[in-house]
Amino acid sequence: MKPIHIVIIFLAAITLSTLTIYFILASNEYTHLIEFAEAGLESEIPELQIEIALFASSGLIYLGLLGWILVKKTNNILPYAVLITISTILIITYALSRTVGVPMIGIEYYIGKYDLITKILQGIIVAISGYLIYKVKMDKKHLEVIKKI
Repeated sequence: MKPIHIVIIFLAAITLSTLTIYFILASNEYTHLIEFAEAGLESEIPELQIEIALFASSGLIYLGLLGWILVKKTNNILPYAVLITISTILIITYALSRTVGVPMIGIEYYIGKYDLITKILQGIIVAISGYLIYKVKMDKKHLEVIKKI
């Protein structure tokens, strides 16, 4: 097995871990939604619905990207570029939600273990994806040089 394939498998494992955490977060928020609805705390429900949608859609996006990575492997840099973009957007959104606030949710003051874990994993995803883009581009340049010789 080539070293680049090991890196791709590691990236796939990190992506799988991240999407799993997002589905856990969506499930936890859904449980809170049910509890708040039963308690009559209607003011909290819109925020929880937005968080459920964000977490579930993030998990689904990562799931799609995971499949794309496993199919494309080293043939294409696009899945890695999309991973960098999505992960960076989610990191920035999280930072904004803890500092200046985001529409409909405002400022969140709670920083949980899942929050920190996903941001660390997303940072790793960005770094590995950047490395893979570099590696794929260098390998293509190397092949072009060999073809010219």
